[in-house]
Amino acid sequence: MNDLRTTFRRLADSAEPLPVSDDLWQRAQASRRRGQVLVAAAVLAIIASVTWSAVLLGCGDREARTASTDTVPGGAIPSRIDDVPADLPVTTDLAVGRSSVAFLSPTSMRPVVIGAEDGRYRQLDLPDGPTETGKLALSPDGKHLAWAVLGRIHVIDLETGEGTFFPANDEHRDVDTLAWTPGSDHLLWTGTDRDGKDSGGLLPIGGESEVFRTSALLGIPSPTNELTAVSTLEVGDSATFAQQRGKRVERALPTDLYPQGATTRPLGWAQDHLVVEQVDAPPESYVEGAHLVLLTSPDVPESEWTYRILVRDVPQDGVVLSLAVDLVPDLDGTSSQQLTHDFGDPLADQQRDVSWMIGLGVAGAIGVLMGLRRLLRRPLR
Repeated sequence: MNDLRTTFRRLADSAEPLPVSDDLWQRAQASRRRGQVLVAAAVLAIIASVTWSAVLLGCGDREARTASTDTVPGGAIPSRIDDVPADLPVTTDLAVGRSSVAFLSPTSMRPVVIGAEDGRYRQLDLPDGPTETGKLALSPDGKHLAWAVLGRIHVIDLETGEGTFFPANDEHRDVDTLAWTPGSDHLLWTGTDRDGKDSGGLLPIGGESEVFRTSALLGIPSPTNELTAVSTLEVGDSATFAQQRGKRVERALPTDLYPQGATTRPLGWAQDHLVVEQVDAPPESYVEGAHLVLLTSPDVPESEWTYRILVRDVPQDGVVLSLAVDLVPDLDGTSSQQLTHDFGDPLADQQRDVSWMIGLGVAGAIGVLMGLRRLLRRPLR
């Protein structure tokens, strides 16, 4: 070991010293500082990239909270009702919760319900589902959905997903229309029996059907049973009601809104003397096409009548809506009262995939920093 050490010293003493720049130490220190700055910048760039992506995702969540998923305690009627896109997912889980609107989509020909509290559209895969409009009925409280195919009547509990099936019989061999009575505990149906005669019935949920040999049950009785709101199939200047003995009474429509008249279809009674109707007005009306209104029945003095447009934007093309009329708030006597809720655009894509943003942001930051490192780095000589 001593001999080796002695040899190294001899070689060192005999070797010619290499020229060393006087500022070598300063340049080495500067290079070290540049490396530290680059490392810190890389960390900050990655943090900024991830943070910005999180901000974008957070904005999406905030928009969802303040728009389409803005919860309304107890539920509300949406301020607009749209048909659904053809690619809207179909759900077989029928426990979708309380709903505000139901209709048969003209695009997909599937039943659609709108969530009462979140405004979301859900396309249902109903067993033995309806294929004709007018045979889908949402209960006034929005908790049950009924539909009919031929003479078979189904009722589903939207909160539990459990269903009840009423098979066809001689009395309701073919069901044409379905409607709920106020209270959501009975279904009115009209159709034909096995002999082809007009028939109708009152079906208690969980009970036996009461059959009426009449075709007069084409409307919805009021909570007081004093009037029945019936449909008008032809354009006219009034909404039609029937008294208990069958006498028809008219409720004039506002001529300034419908100078050429309109057709009306009752959807349910919001209160004892307030009925919700789907009105379809011809061109040049104040509100053209289909829309929903709240109007006073003719069994109160005309001086106390009210007429409020509930929803202007509803699907056209003959779509028959079914409404949870219990969600219409009691009138406070002011014209500024909001009777519906703006859920934003529940049909818009609310989920953003930001993983690609994070990946591209990190890769871009690393690429830029590598380029800067090459520019700033100088070889030590």
